[in-house]
Amino acid sequence: MSHLRWMLAAALACGAVPALAETLTITGVNPAGNPNVNDLVSIAVERFEGEDGSLLSQALESELTDVRFAGKPYFRVVAPESGVSTDALVTGSVRVGVDETGTTEKRKRCLEQDPADKNKCLKEEEYDLRCRRRVATVSTNVRLVAMGDGSVRYTRPLSARDELVYCPDRKASRTVDAFVETTLKGQVGTIRRDVAPSGFSEDVRVDENRKGLPKPAAEAFKNAIRQTKSDEAGACDSWATIARDVEPTAALAFNMGLCAEARRDFSAAVDWYGQAQRLGSKNRDIGEGLARIDRHRRALADWDARQAFLRER
Repeated sequence: MSHLRWMLAAALACGAVPALAETLTITGVNPAGNPNVNDLVSIAVERFEGEDGSLLSQALESELTDVRFAGKPYFRVVAPESGVSTDALVTGSVRVGVDETGTTEKRKRCLEQDPADKNKCLKEEEYDLRCRRRVATVSTNVRLVAMGDGSVRYTRPLSARDELVYCPDRKASRTVDAFVETTLKGQVGTIRRDVAPSGFSEDVRVDENRKGLPKPAAEAFKNAIRQTKSDEAGACDSWATIARDVEPTAALAFNMGLCAEARRDFSAAVDWYGQAQRLGSKNRDIGEGLARIDRHRRALADWDARQAFLRER
């Protein structure tokens, strides 16, 4: 794949979290969780059944409208009431339930205070305080149907439960409305990741082990580690220089793999990660890096297949 395509694909990636240690930022794309919808381009989201169904369906419609890959819209989202034919229709339902029951909690109260110290209790008793237990549930079912043949390409039940005990002597930490809003937002994100690719950004810690390097190379390696805080590309250039001058160690090979992955030279990254393993590295980030590369490659393969399908229509 061309370097430009990798850069464009990275537009899907979310913002990086500030690093707390010497790290390199890795961005990439995860494929859709359900590749069975890869050939569906135009899509309509009907209002979901249930009192809160319109809230979820509107949020989902907006989310799918905003999906981009390589700078292009991933879906053509059509209003269901427009009557325009589409490749797929998303339907579903949202059910919110709230159940309250009585309960008690133990409390203590002072029966006799120390006359000499108001903060000291000489005699106290335990009693039951009447409270309320609230259980809220959100149950969502979603289904995506291919309009060409009527086949159900995607279906998923989603549910969440929130339990809270509130008493007269303390305020409730959250409301039902807040729980429902947060849950629906999370469910929209889950559906979106199931049917479309999504970006990611991770700060991966570099390997700081200088063991096995000659003294000058070890000092340059250490300086490159510090450099990651302000100039990641410069740090990678420094490690590349070291790798040309001395036999790479497991730590140097891992960092070179991380650098290659960061610039999306995935073939080189796989080679360097493999060399790090052969040199004895037990760094679990190697396996995670290989998994990231595999996911990104699958996302691009899905995109290529999608573009080929569009050209044939």
